[in-house]
Amino acid sequence: MLKQFRNQKRLLSVFLWLVIAAFIGTIFLVWGVGSRNQSSSNYALRVNEYKVSYEEYQNSYQNTVDTLRQLFGNQSEQMPSNEEIQKQVITELKNKYLLLGQANKLNIPVSDTEVMNELTNISSFLQNGQFSPERYTNILRANGLTPAAFEQSLKEDIKISKLRNMIRNSTRVTPSEIKKEYTYRNTEAKIRYISFSPSSFKDSVNIKDEDLRAYFVENKENYRIPEEIKLKYIEFDPRDFDFKTNITQQEMESYYFQNKSEFSQPEKVRASHILIRVKNFDNETEVKNARNKIENILAQLKKGKDFSEMAKKYSEDASAQNGGDLGYFKKGEMIKEFENTAFSLETGKISGIVKTPFGFHIIKVTDHQKAKELTFQEAKDSIAEKLKERNKEQYFNDRVFNIYSKILKASNISAYQSKNDNITVHTTKYFNTYENVFPLEGKPDVKRQLFNLPETEVSNVIDIGDKKYIFEVADRKDSYVPEFSKIEEKVRQDYIQEQSIQKARNYAEKLLKENKNIESISDSVNKNYTTTPFFKRAESIPGIGINSKLTDDIFASEKGSTLDKPYTINSRVYLVELADIKTPDFPAEKDHPDIRNFIANIKSEAALNSYISKLESNAEIWVAPSLRDYIGN
Repeated sequence: MLKQFRNQKRLLSVFLWLVIAAFIGTIFLVWGVGSRNQSSSNYALRVNEYKVSYEEYQNSYQNTVDTLRQLFGNQSEQMPSNEEIQKQVITELKNKYLLLGQANKLNIPVSDTEVMNELTNISSFLQNGQFSPERYTNILRANGLTPAAFEQSLKEDIKISKLRNMIRNSTRVTPSEIKKEYTYRNTEAKIRYISFSPSSFKDSVNIKDEDLRAYFVENKENYRIPEEIKLKYIEFDPRDFDFKTNITQQEMESYYFQNKSEFSQPEKVRASHILIRVKNFDNETEVKNARNKIENILAQLKKGKDFSEMAKKYSEDASAQNGGDLGYFKKGEMIKEFENTAFSLETGKISGIVKTPFGFHIIKVTDHQKAKELTFQEAKDSIAEKLKERNKEQYFNDRVFNIYSKILKASNISAYQSKNDNITVHTTKYFNTYENVFPLEGKPDVKRQLFNLPETEVSNVIDIGDKKYIFEVADRKDSYVPEFSKIEEKVRQDYIQEQSIQKARNYAEKLLKENKNIESISDSVNKNYTTTPFFKRAESIPGIGINSKLTDDIFASEKGSTLDKPYTINSRVYLVELADIKTPDFPAEKDHPDIRNFIANIKSEAALNSYISKLESNAEIWVAPSLRDYIGN
């Protein structure tokens, strides 16, 4: 069961879908509530008595897409396809209502207190860090919801979460499973290999015109020129807008009394520390050396050595250059073990040895500020600056949207420019979705939005950094595949490269048939082989790189055996022999929490999936015809 989760691509896929599953469970918190027993027959999915509206499906889909875009950032091209996302959204909605129905059958209780605790921790309903009843009701009203309906859905979500946890917590991790996984992770291999460069075979590639054209026809999508657009845009920089404002005493006082919680200063300490790092607490030698070192430093401090000088000399933290000074911090900003010690020390006192996941620390508190409320006089200057900044921002926004309204009235930027010579309109070069062009660098979502914009239509006002922009598609070039004659040289190079790799592979296969091992192959071609140092499964293969298939085959082989096929990695062809393999001694006296958690997560997810499968086998499930393609029915 564990093996299928070890492949790196599979792990990434599982991780993403776990993110989606967790996210979908809370979608209704802002977007709407799922319905039960709708009177309308127009719904996307039915799970027993529960009917999922198209609106809930669409909201779930959009929220999932938004979450994945945040997760992938600038690597949006690696996101799952729309079809994959749609399939997973349908699956998770189906699972949600299967579990809800079962939770109701089991009478899993959810108290009003639990609902309120969950409700008051939803970030959308917080104002200045506190739950705001007014904000709560306003957001619900804006989404067409009532508090009663929302809280009922929240109660159902908690009920589902409880059932999920009950199922997940039903699994146990055995010592033999931990040992097996430890051995799997820490087994090491050493290989011998010979590599062949395709460039050595290029001269033997016979190029026929008909073969070249056939290669182009077969691979012509590789040569497709993507769609390109050219944009007109107006840039609004707040620094270009002259704005002056006078803040009155009454405005400042009003702000102070309406935002009292903002002027509460929490308890803070200022501390310095000396850190001796431990990279791996399972490494007894490393831990012992680090502890001996920190104990020696503590002994010197007790004899009166200067803390700052000792930190500069011994601390393995970036703060060492400042004598270990970390500045002021409040509770929640440091790791718990460090924080507990720092806040318990009196000013000027030095702690004993404090263990954290980073290593061993010695802490000295240099100041302690008690929590306090700022008076109006103490807060006055900061309030004035804040109000000036707020008014300036409002003025800037008003000016931009005033111009935006005029542009819309004129129909687009081009028409507006023809009547307003004083406005500066910029024009980009032609570019595709893969290119970076100012001002869209690092903004794939904005770029996608603009590529979907019809020609001459105006975009919304878009924030990029501290500036605002209005865009218009000035021109568009459709995607196309160039004629063969125009890219013949590029096709020729690609064809030669592919044929060269194939010839290298054929040559390597011939050598494998004629020789027993890497040493005899080396002798037959008068070419030295390379012997790697020992490496683990999760590590890059020294001199070759990361290749999951080759790694799996190496660790599945017997010592001294030559792998029975060549491997093409980064356009080189490799013949590989397992020179040695060694399994580690298992330290049974240790707990191995990382391995335990890894196995527990896999087994708990497997238990949950099995439970849901059983529920599904006894359920009545109907999916709208327009969505059935995404579930393989």
